[in-house]
Amino acid sequence: MWSPSKLLLLIGSLWYSVAVATAEPRTLSFMQAYDFARANATDLALARYRVDSSEAQKDVAMGRILPQVNLFGQWSENKVAYDAGLFSRDEDYPGERYGVQVKQPLFNVAAGQEVRRFSKIYEQSQEELAVAESDLLIALAEAFLTVLLADAELEQLQSELTALEGQLDDANALYERNLIPIMEVLETQTRVDSVRADVIQAKGEAAVSREELVKLTGERGADPLPIEDNVALISSFSSPEEVVVRAANASPEISAAEAALEAAKRGVDRERGKWFPEIDFTYSYQYSDVGFDNLASPPRDTTTIALGFNYPLFEGGAGVARVRGAWAEYYAAQTQLEAVQRDLEARARSSWLNLQALSERLLASRQAVKSAQINVDATRKATKAGTARPSDILVALAQNTRAKRNASAAKFQFAAGWLEVELAAGSDPILLAPTLSRALHGH
Repeated sequence: MWSPSKLLLLIGSLWYSVAVATAEPRTLSFMQAYDFARANATDLALARYRVDSSEAQKDVAMGRILPQVNLFGQWSENKVAYDAGLFSRDEDYPGERYGVQVKQPLFNVAAGQEVRRFSKIYEQSQEELAVAESDLLIALAEAFLTVLLADAELEQLQSELTALEGQLDDANALYERNLIPIMEVLETQTRVDSVRADVIQAKGEAAVSREELVKLTGERGADPLPIEDNVALISSFSSPEEVVVRAANASPEISAAEAALEAAKRGVDRERGKWFPEIDFTYSYQYSDVGFDNLASPPRDTTTIALGFNYPLFEGGAGVARVRGAWAEYYAAQTQLEAVQRDLEARARSSWLNLQALSERLLASRQAVKSAQINVDATRKATKAGTARPSDILVALAQNTRAKRNASAAKFQFAAGWLEVELAAGSDPILLAPTLSRALHGH
């Protein structure tokens, strides 16, 4: 006997199951995926924290060359006891002292160069944040398009499997009437089993590719929105030299390496600056009402104006060693800049050349799909007319599936190649993302 509570629970469970089964799957455009990825990416968050940290270090260095103002105060209870027989007595001397001190560095070369060094480190962290943005966009585009490519391949294989199963039914019917040999049936059955295995593998690859997209976006259960058949993306560069020139002027990788080199040079100047004298101006005011050595003393005001001078004469070779180490860091940063410039030039040229090849491949693959479909239709007509064998259809269907898979791969690789050229040229990824999304989805 069902209790009312159990009956309500059963009805609610059935309603939820029906609602889930009939609900349309949630789709995710590339722009939506990019927004989720920017909010979810740990590498991007770490890059932002490095910007905040370097800005704080810059402000700390700046504070060392600005006026330093300190307030101070003290209250004390002083007691003295005289032990002189009949003249023994205890006396209390409560006291207080307070004042203000102002200190201003007048000449400090090392501190000034340290401010400039941290300013360049701050610029470097900002450029590295831009690099992280570019890396995220590339990773997301690859994951997003890989999911769509896996889905397209799965759909094409399932379409071929459906056609093959129909072909197998026809082959069995013809064999029962002794119109074709058993080998034709077995060959068709073998092809059906092979494609069925490919479908299973494609399902697994599609599931794995989704996990990479989930890792970037943090969104599970959302399928990428399908893209247009014709992806309208036009490169703004007519030659690889244009990409190289643009990259040299706008690439965040080069800007970050240049800022690191300048920061290293300021590090050398800072260590050299420590060999210069340091001069400080100090003003101090103090009110004091405290006895001296526990003896009565009247309250007094003390004002001090001073110029401080400090000049290191000998540090046991430590100063020379610090300069030598700073120069080593400078040369390392210089070498790193040269490596980044070479890598980026090679990347700019190869990405442009790759995009040209991908564009031609895209056109050729589209034509191949048309030809393959014509071949399938012609082979089916020839088979019905008795001028072709049923196994010829198997070959035509396989060629058609291969052509469609190549066309899908060419389309997705073309979009990724266009993005690679733009990012190699130093384009802003935040502006590229909506452009790519509109081109993929048509809106």
